[in-house]
Amino acid sequence: MKPLRMQLFEMSDHVRASPGKRWGVAVAAFGLALYARFLCDHLLPPGFPYLTFFPAVILTTFLAGVWPGAVCAVACGVAAWYWFIPPFAMFEINGSVLVALTFYACVVIVDILLIQVMHKAVDDLQEERLRSEDLVREQQRLLAEQKERERQQRVLQRELSHRMKNTLAMVQAVVSQSLRNATDVKLAGEMASARIDALARAQDTLTATNWSAADVETIVRTSVEPHQDSADRFDIFGPPMVLAAQPSMGLALAIHELATNATKYGALSTADGKVEIRWTAPGENGFAFTWIESKGPAVSEPTRRGFGSRLMERVVPTYFNGVANVDYRADGLHYRIEGELLPKEPQPLQS
Repeated sequence: MKPLRMQLFEMSDHVRASPGKRWGVAVAAFGLALYARFLCDHLLPPGFPYLTFFPAVILTTFLAGVWPGAVCAVACGVAAWYWFIPPFAMFEINGSVLVALTFYACVVIVDILLIQVMHKAVDDLQEERLRSEDLVREQQRLLAEQKERERQQRVLQRELSHRMKNTLAMVQAVVSQSLRNATDVKLAGEMASARIDALARAQDTLTATNWSAADVETIVRTSVEPHQDSADRFDIFGPPMVLAAQPSMGLALAIHELATNATKYGALSTADGKVEIRWTAPGENGFAFTWIESKGPAVSEPTRRGFGSRLMERVVPTYFNGVANVDYRADGLHYRIEGELLPKEPQPLQS
C-alpha cells in the first residue's frame, strides 16, 4: 500500500489535471469553511475570524493549485471581514480591521507560496524519478543488446571454428589421398591443387550467402566454368534448389572430378563432345543429380580405383545420405547421385 503522502500528491495531480475539479474544490472548500465558521461561531471567543478559513485555503491550494487557492483565499477573507470582524455585516475599514486583514493576507500568501514551492519540489522529484527510470530502462536495453551481441559473437566463433575444422579436414583429406600411392609426385601435387581450387570456388559461392546455403545451378556453373571452352559444351538444367554448406562442397568436388576425367578421357577431350547436367527434387525431400557425357571417345571402366573414383562413388553420396552410380557406357560416362536435399550434416572426409 502506498504511503498517505503519496496518495495525497496523486490526488492533487488528479484534481489539477481537470479545470472543473480544480474550481469545484475551491467552491466546496469555501462553502464548507463558511458553514463551519457559522456553526461554531457561538463557541468561539472574539478574535478568531479565520479559524476555519485557513484550512480551506491550504487544502484548496494543495489540491487544486495556486489560482483556485488564491480565489478561495480572497473569498474567505471577504467573508470573514463581512461576517466575523466587527463591526459585523459591513465592510468598514479601521485600524483593527486593517491589522486583521493584513495578518490574514500575510498568512495565506505565505501558505500559498510554501505549498507551491512544495509542489514544485515534488514535481521536480517526479521528473527526476522518471528520467532515472528511463535511464535504467535504457541501460537495461543496452545491456541486453550487449549480451545478445556477445551471444551472437560466441555462436559465430563456434560456427567459424566448426567450418574451419571441416574445411581443413577436407583439404587435408584431398591432399593426403591425392599423394597416397602416387607414382608422379608432381602430377599428384597438381591434382591436389586443382581439387583445392574446386573447394575454394565452392566456398566463394557459400560466402555470398553467409555460408547458409548455395544454389545448385551456381555450384554447377562455377565448377564447370574452367572447362567451358564453347557455348554449347554443357547443357545445364534443373529447378531452383539450394544445398547446405557441406553437400555444396561435396557436389563441387564431384563435378570437378567428373570434368577433369572428361577432359582427359571423355567427352571434353574432343571438340564435339557434350555434357548434359541435370538435377531434380523427387518426392518431398529428394535430390537427384545426373552427369551424362556424349559424342566423346569410347570409354571403359578403369582397372584401378583412385581417390577421384572413391570420392565420386563413396564419399560424396554420404553428404546426401544417398548412393551414387557410375556407368561406363560406350557412348559416354553416366554418373548419378540419389539422396536427400537436406540431410544431416555428414562427417568430413577421412584422410
